[in-house]
Amino acid sequence: MQVYSISEARTMLGELVNQVRYQKKTIALGHAGRAEVLIVAFAADEAPVTDINAASESFSFLEDEPNLYSVNDLKKRYV
Repeated sequence: MQVYSISEARTMLGELVNQVRYQKKTIALGHAGRAEVLIVAFAADEAPVTDINAASESFSFLEDEPNLYSVNDLKKRYV
C-alpha cells in the first residue's frame, strides 16, 4: 500500500477519493513513509477490517511474542 503525505493528499484529494470509492482501494496518509491514517470505502454490510488491522499497530505486541506452535501441532490442516 502506497503512503501519501498529507500535502500530496491535499493536492490530489478528488483522485484519491475516487480510487477509494470506485476501485475499492485503501489509501494511507502519513509521514516519512509510515501510514498514520487510512481512507477506506465504507459499506454498511462490509467493512475492510483486514486492511485496517493490517495497517494499524493493534497487533504489534505480537511481534515480541515467541512462536509457540508449529505446523506439527495442528490437529487438522486447513491450508
